[in-house]
Amino acid sequence: MVGAVGGTVAPGFEPVRDLLAHGATLQIGDRQRRVDLGEGGGAFAAFVDGACVVDIWTGPSAPGVAWSASTRAVIMSATKGLTTLCAQILADRQLLDIDAPVVEYWPEFGAAGKQATTVRQVLSHRSGALAVPDADSLLAWDGTGWAASESIAAAIAAAPPAWEPGTRHGYHGITYGWLVGELVRRVSGKSLGTFFRTEVAEPIGAACDIGTPPSGLPSVATVIEWGPSSAPRAGVAADADTLAGRSVLAGRHGSLFTDERGTPRFAEFINTPAVLEAEIGAINATATARDLARVYDAVLGRSLVSEASTRAFATEQVCGPDAVMRVATRWAVGYTRESPMPIAGVPRQHGPNDDAFGHTGAGGQLAFADPVAGVACAFVRNHLERQSMPLMGAVLVDELYRCLGRGTSRAPTRVTSDPPRRGDDQG
Repeated sequence: MVGAVGGTVAPGFEPVRDLLAHGATLQIGDRQRRVDLGEGGGAFAAFVDGACVVDIWTGPSAPGVAWSASTRAVIMSATKGLTTLCAQILADRQLLDIDAPVVEYWPEFGAAGKQATTVRQVLSHRSGALAVPDADSLLAWDGTGWAASESIAAAIAAAPPAWEPGTRHGYHGITYGWLVGELVRRVSGKSLGTFFRTEVAEPIGAACDIGTPPSGLPSVATVIEWGPSSAPRAGVAADADTLAGRSVLAGRHGSLFTDERGTPRFAEFINTPAVLEAEIGAINATATARDLARVYDAVLGRSLVSEASTRAFATEQVCGPDAVMRVATRWAVGYTRESPMPIAGVPRQHGPNDDAFGHTGAGGQLAFADPVAGVACAFVRNHLERQSMPLMGAVLVDELYRCLGRGTSRAPTRVTSDPPRRGDDQG
């Protein structure tokens, strides 16, 4: 059971603390769904106009270990928002032209029909550079090979795209980090993780890394696997003949999510020290909720990038059917925008204002900035919430805006906030 909530909330934001502690039951259509932290813990933080109004945490970070102020979570694909920010900083300094061909910075990328691919297309998931060719020979699921970013990027550069660049969009689930990371390295002379640390984390004092040093590993919460009914289906995720399978490195030894027998392995993989230490700009950054929110607050506060740059990077680029995800997705320049397919009874992930931008992550991780309300917030957890529709972060965001009174959500979605009952998921 979740224990006491640590941290602080500003007056008026106490309902957010109660919701993190007790969870909620949502009415979604004709069904109810229980939303809570499961068998793990989590943290939520929010800044409003530069002031931290919520910074709370609860539950276990590992067996027998309570979540604390310094606990970091693996933020999964919310990492991509941090990787995007690195590219945005370079663009804001006029060192990276996002409308230039990638080959202007990375000549080898022009192989196999990718010569005209632009940086903007890479950032908005339109390049088609979706897979790592012969990934089984480069990467092992015990963590071997994942630190060799330059070799992995070279393999991606040599491969043909999954579609003609610019003609479709599809989520580059793993390759996004290596693609943008290599551009950052070519332009700045620093690896992605080093650039993020020196140009973002250190200047604003954020406990956040793309590639966590060994000294930081003890503070990282242990990831707990999805339940059997919630994990990505083995037949989809492990089929190397599909775009979805290629995007998660499916091969003879399985994929990111399941081994060749269909057994879930994502948590075991992401908990591996060698994986956490590697600079995998798509999936493995670690951060406290407070410091992840702090990054987005710094973006809003213009201490890292200009307001004009943020407007440009937050502008919608594509919206519609995703060639990989098989649902409608909506992308700005590297950042996510609110889903174009709302579901009745489900709160918005990015809050009520449509100008918000950020990035979500597997299992329910969430971080965004809302320039209309002046809000930057983040939610992290270690027991991965169901893949198809993670809701805990969205419910907390909804409650935050209720307390704030800036913008209004759709019709109320919270039915109860009774103490959580494990396994009470009827949706």
